[in-house]
Amino acid sequence: MLTAILAGFCFPVCDCASIPVFRSLVKKGVPLPVAVTFMTAAPVINPVVILSTHHAFGGNIEMVVGRISLGIISAVIIGLVFALRPPKSRVLSGGASGSLMCSCGCFEDVEGITTLREKIGLFIRHSQGEFFEVGKYLVIGSFVASIFQVLGTGLFTSAQSGAGIILSIFIMMAMAFILSLCSSSDAIVARSLTNQFPQAAIMGFLVFGPMMDIKNVMMLSAGFSKRFIGKLLLTAFIVCFAVVFLFSGLGGM
Repeated sequence: MLTAILAGFCFPVCDCASIPVFRSLVKKGVPLPVAVTFMTAAPVINPVVILSTHHAFGGNIEMVVGRISLGIISAVIIGLVFALRPPKSRVLSGGASGSLMCSCGCFEDVEGITTLREKIGLFIRHSQGEFFEVGKYLVIGSFVASIFQVLGTGLFTSAQSGAGIILSIFIMMAMAFILSLCSSSDAIVARSLTNQFPQAAIMGFLVFGPMMDIKNVMMLSAGFSKRFIGKLLLTAFIVCFAVVFLFSGLGGM
């Protein structure tokens, strides 16, 4: 899991890109808790997200460090949940690329490829398979999320009126899931809501949003069972909510 956290920090992948990487890791035999830790940590703590958060909040180091720290803590706990209570059924489901790729995620004739030209061709074929299998779910998820973005956030901000810290965190996490913003730019939207919501709720938006949203769930459905996706979504929501709420209760925000 520490290796997964380090990889998540080093690789500048957004939440959309982390899903195909996560699926490939599982196919290649990486333990599920480790792969889950990488998928949930990478979109929150990678360098691009850190820089965008720093810029969006005007160099506020507290927000940057808070997002990184709570993101790492949440990702590790989510991974541990799947380590202590592993899924009883198969998590991977069949996909359109199954006829092209073996169970480990590589093409069946990969052993016979030795030259640079053949490797480039394999890379292109692999990219095509991923694009056509995952791309349609990304488009559908983005379309649904864009509808809510066009409708605006008035419903969420109006619900915030008179709400306590618990409800505020819940509202912001729900907003992050529905709006499905890219993790490299969501901090800008979060910054615009700082006058309506407390800092703890803003942090819930920044930590949970990159891990799970509409388009991520749609993309996960391309290669994983519904039972696993449901467990991952519920676990991520509960863990992120608990971590953010407990940290705010300790005076961290």
